[in-house]
Amino acid sequence: MRSLLLLALVGLGVYWYADRYGLAVGYPPFLPVFYWKYTGEAQYPIRVTGLYDAVKVKVAGELQEGRLQVALLKGGRPLGERPLAGRFQEELRFPVEPGEYVLRFRLEGAKGQVRYDWVATKFAP
Repeated sequence: MRSLLLLALVGLGVYWYADRYGLAVGYPPFLPVFYWKYTGEAQYPIRVTGLYDAVKVKVAGELQEGRLQVALLKGGRPLGERPLAGRFQEELRFPVEPGEYVLRFRLEGAKGQVRYDWVATKFAP
């Protein structure tokens, strides 16, 4: 009985924290990420070499609240951006040249779940 009470208190504490400050649980690109009133930004560096001519980003999920913005940056400047909200399943392609890039996911008041996956690849014309 004590364990059940302790588990209920922990659950209420996590709910209170998530509702007040926001919470994100998950690890892209391997696991879906669950958001509860989360506002924040994640950046992932990408090194593109020789044969690659695009960065492909797959984003699928459903946000009951808030929005997600996906952007590819080079030298701090955005090369392409895409805002997403509601239910979505998108495959974004950003043309690139060899070099260093940053893939940025920015969330504002997000509540829901999103699955991310990205790869630098060569596409046939």
